[in-house]
Amino acid sequence: MKKAFLVLVVLVGLLVAAEFVVAKFWPDTKAGEYAVIGRDATVEWYNVTKDFWVEQWHRFRPEESEEDAAEEPPAAEPEDEPEEEAKPEEPEKSAKPPKPVVDLSKRWKGLEPENWYCGKKLAESSFDGKIVMVYVFSESSEDSVALLPRIENLWSAYKSKPLVVLGSHRGGKSAKTENLIKKAKVTFPVYEGAGRTQEPSAGGRYPIVYVVDDTGHMIYRGRSDLEATEAIVTAIPNVGKSSSIGKSAKRGKRRKGAK
Repeated sequence: MKKAFLVLVVLVGLLVAAEFVVAKFWPDTKAGEYAVIGRDATVEWYNVTKDFWVEQWHRFRPEESEEDAAEEPPAAEPEDEPEEEAKPEEPEKSAKPPKPVVDLSKRWKGLEPENWYCGKKLAESSFDGKIVMVYVFSESSEDSVALLPRIENLWSAYKSKPLVVLGSHRGGKSAKTENLIKKAKVTFPVYEGAGRTQEPSAGGRYPIVYVVDDTGHMIYRGRSDLEATEAIVTAIPNVGKSSSIGKSAKRGKRRKGAK
């Protein structure tokens, strides 16, 4: 027991002596304390953020400034890569004129015999001097199929007038479409993909209806058969008037020129 006590006293004495030596001979007592308590405690107690050994370096080498000791050697700049030689520009090839989307020499399309479903077979001359209502529908669109009987009623009411109703199916000719048209008891002309060469786009939605007057101008485009009927009723009394006015004006000019 006495030996253990003596050993403890000796150890305490050695620790006190060591602290005295550090405080006496260390160049900076705080630097000595840094060395004693270790890096983690130094950062926590004294808010030291630099590397521990860099922090101590300038204390033993006072001739060197802190900035010099902490400054890292500059990284070697990467060598510039050799620039690629510019390739000689190839002469531009003469661009070919784009092909027309539709045949602009014709006003109407899709009237070939193989595209016909029912009704009177039409030619491009069948539309001259008449109002034309085009009803674009698709077998896959239930809404457009449901309106076929109403278009048939319109055709029955005004077929004695200068009017042509043209049904235009989109989606490909098939026996299913033929049966559907027969079931609706359609008698007006119906073709696959027929219509004006330049017509309003359906945008993937059907039906779409448009009306062209006797002068070739589109007077209605939309999705309502009722609004299309109003446009037809309004235009029927004026059929032929614009052309007759134009003819009389030309005749008047010729007469004045003869005098």
